[in-house]
Amino acid sequence: MLRSISAKLIFCLVFIIWASTGGTAWAAEADAKATSQEESQAQKEKAVLEKIVVTATRTEVDPSLSPVDAYVVDREDIEAQPNYYMNNFGEFIRDIPGVHVAQYYPWGPPWVHLRGTGHFLQRTVYLIDGVPAHAFLSPAINPNDIERVDVVLGPSSALYGASAAGGAVNIITRSGKPGEGATARLAYGSNNTFRPYASVGGEEDNFNYYVSYSGDISDGYQMKPIDGMVDLYKRGKTQYVRQASVEDNRYEFHWLTGKFGWDNKKGTSLTMAVNYQYRYLYGGQSNYIINDGGNTVVSSLRFITNLGSIGRFTATTGYQYQNIPDQETTGASYVNGRVIVNDTITSHSKWDRHRVPLEMQTDFYLGDSNVLTAGVSLAQEKETDDTYKGTTDLQTYKYKLTTDMAAVYLQDQAFFFDERLSLLGGIRYDYWRYHDIYDSGSSNKEPDSVTKDHVTYRGGAKFKLNDTFSLWGNIGTAYWPGNPKWFFQNLNTGATWREANPDLNPEETWMADMGTDVTIAQWGTLIKATVYYGEIKNIMAYTYEEHPTVPNTTLIKTRNIGKAEIYGLELYLRQPITDHLAFTGSLTLNRSRITEDQTNPDNVGNQLRNSPDYFGTLGLRYMNPAIVNWEVLFRFSDDRYYDDNNVELPYFHMDSYQTVDAKVWRDWRLAKDWVLTTSLSAVNIFDDKYATEIVYVNPGLYIEGMVGVRYLF
Repeated sequence: MLRSISAKLIFCLVFIIWASTGGTAWAAEADAKATSQEESQAQKEKAVLEKIVVTATRTEVDPSLSPVDAYVVDREDIEAQPNYYMNNFGEFIRDIPGVHVAQYYPWGPPWVHLRGTGHFLQRTVYLIDGVPAHAFLSPAINPNDIERVDVVLGPSSALYGASAAGGAVNIITRSGKPGEGATARLAYGSNNTFRPYASVGGEEDNFNYYVSYSGDISDGYQMKPIDGMVDLYKRGKTQYVRQASVEDNRYEFHWLTGKFGWDNKKGTSLTMAVNYQYRYLYGGQSNYIINDGGNTVVSSLRFITNLGSIGRFTATTGYQYQNIPDQETTGASYVNGRVIVNDTITSHSKWDRHRVPLEMQTDFYLGDSNVLTAGVSLAQEKETDDTYKGTTDLQTYKYKLTTDMAAVYLQDQAFFFDERLSLLGGIRYDYWRYHDIYDSGSSNKEPDSVTKDHVTYRGGAKFKLNDTFSLWGNIGTAYWPGNPKWFFQNLNTGATWREANPDLNPEETWMADMGTDVTIAQWGTLIKATVYYGEIKNIMAYTYEEHPTVPNTTLIKTRNIGKAEIYGLELYLRQPITDHLAFTGSLTLNRSRITEDQTNPDNVGNQLRNSPDYFGTLGLRYMNPAIVNWEVLFRFSDDRYYDDNNVELPYFHMDSYQTVDAKVWRDWRLAKDWVLTTSLSAVNIFDDKYATEIVYVNPGLYIEGMVGVRYLF
């Protein structure tokens, strides 16, 4: 099958390259216009690259001087990639070496795994406009409203706090720009999927603004097909039949976004951003609703001002909120070879999270070749989880917790030998306090407050041998105190129960990397190669088990696994072929293995969950706005496991896969100020039914067409 796919892919690529390069011969005038547009785009890309270092090192310096391994996916990259059924930022960063992405429910976050560290919610820090945010908040940002996504590889807790074992992902939202105008478009795709979008943005004197609406409505696929859940039932995982999709799942999501900024052009600016998402997800059974009108709000307010020649001051705050209401039923059961559904409503629940962050940072300019960054970070998060019987107000379970977080950090970056050598060092102290705890399912319903603290560091160096070759290296640590629910929550109602483990030890990670950048200006070539090695101690692992006494119920249990070893090689190539055609390729060879487990020695040698041994991308992009634009991507991944026990069951052990995605698009000038936009994309062209996460089954081939208009002013 793979040989057949590869042959088809090679034939398609050869034909498209021939047609595209031949087409340029008769389009001299169009080429001249396109070249002008490309030069303008190059200037825009340069501006974007100049800002990525804010994520990579917290210091605004030339990215070529940064020793930290970082990548950017900008607005052009996002618009060029196919329109995916899983409509979130995760799909747009899968082509970066060291980045492996899996998917959750359509409304949930993508699982972004960096540098072979695996896991789901943890070991990767998520930021929105530079503000740390829980992973579940990231879907509040629709891809239409993303300006770029920065990815920083390697332990980054010294920069951004806990959970950054593999690195950090920063989602930067769009701002108004001169001449942006108003846009309205509608996309329709497989599975009866509708995606409307409307926006208006611009810049007037010192002010800029961007306001948008996005929608995503679909009803034509099944997340947990009956045959798959019955197969698990027959293999001993009886609890998964309960939530089988006997009907098509359907969802309805809506986003509202506003971003407003003021800049006096002298180093002082004020920016406010508000992002709102509404979610509804039907569970595929009568009365079963996975997300019953949930809301998410992510907002931020940032003030920046120059301190003369001394430095620059930045203050950021905001408000983050999410509620996830659901409704459960008795559900499905497997009786005498048949799946029978009982749609009696058994409970409804509300899971709320409120978070208020505050951060203040000052960059001190110690001469022309040294920047010292000092900052303090504060945040308070309140979480509640309430369950009620049937459709009544009779409460059957209650959980609440408040977490106070505080940190101070210091970073210094210095340059020597006419900036050929750059050195970076950073240290951070974090403190957590868990208090106001209540869990109705525990014997001690109101335990005493708990505190944790830790120091993390990161250091690096980069040396530019010449304009072509650079060498760099890093070493850093990361720390994760753990999910507080795992310490305190004994959930004893609904389809999924939890068993608390107050004796869990925090995870600690260290990792070192070395790499080289090769830039051949006359050919436009960029080659990056990185090797890394690291360890994770006190791995926090959890299992989904069938409850021993409650039928059709899952019990989540947690424990520490001793240690894991991680090492690998990352390769990246970007190579223009013609003035309009460019090739990109990435390959990650990774090995993440458990090396110590005193309570379950059989796990030694197992792969860390969601850490495949290899994955990568090959892509061709043709950009000629006067004729046509297109992109073809070939993506592949080795097999992986849903858990650290490496259970050999369908959905728990996910086979290796290969997919081919493509997109064709063009803008058509209708009048001086009016532009018609069109695109057609196809994901998983050869309709491979590769396995993904247990809670989601890949829908196969997805085709989407889009048409819209844009008014320029």
